[in-house]
Amino acid sequence: MDETATTDSKAPGGRAPTIATAPHDTPIEREEQVAQLADDLARLMRGLTRARAQLLAKARHDVEWAAQILISHLAAGGPMRLGALATSVQSDPSTVSRQIAALVRTGYVERRADPDDGRAVVLYVTEAGEQVYRDHLQVRNERYQGMLARWSSEDLVTFATMLRRFGDDMEAHQPAWTTKPTSALSGMTRTQDAHDAPSGHTGTGPSTREDCR
Repeated sequence: MDETATTDSKAPGGRAPTIATAPHDTPIEREEQVAQLADDLARLMRGLTRARAQLLAKARHDVEWAAQILISHLAAGGPMRLGALATSVQSDPSTVSRQIAALVRTGYVERRADPDDGRAVVLYVTEAGEQVYRDHLQVRNERYQGMLARWSSEDLVTFATMLRRFGDDMEAHQPAWTTKPTSALSGMTRTQDAHDAPSGHTGTGPSTREDCR
């Protein structure tokens, strides 16, 4: 499938050049491309799920992944209130509150009075929590360095730019995913039979069984 990229290398915000589909690309062909991407993302996310368990084991800290995320956000973003942390990790405040309580008990996080509002509480990472964060980063970066050893610097920059763009668009569209999806192609029939589609993919669009794992 031929595609033409714009040559503007000064796209705002460091975004990748816009990709314009060739005139002969049909809506069905475009849908096929998106469906394949969704299947590839499902495979990637399964791999990341396995990788994160290995990273935790390698770091040798008795910290679950959800707790690791909270520690990382506090270590990288600095002290913050629980509500701000819940927003940062896109989780329910009550869930984050329970997880923080466990991290306080184990000595990775501590609560302090907000210097600007004595009635409020601010969460801080302790030295033990900082060590967990540093160990996680070291193990993670070593693994990716080895995996990407044969990638050129140009490939890394291109992939990082496109991945950042994808993440931005996902965050922007995520609220719409909670509503019933509509399709401009609902009245069109697919030329691909359902039994030819990948597992979990009906042949009528991106797979829905695994693409959010």
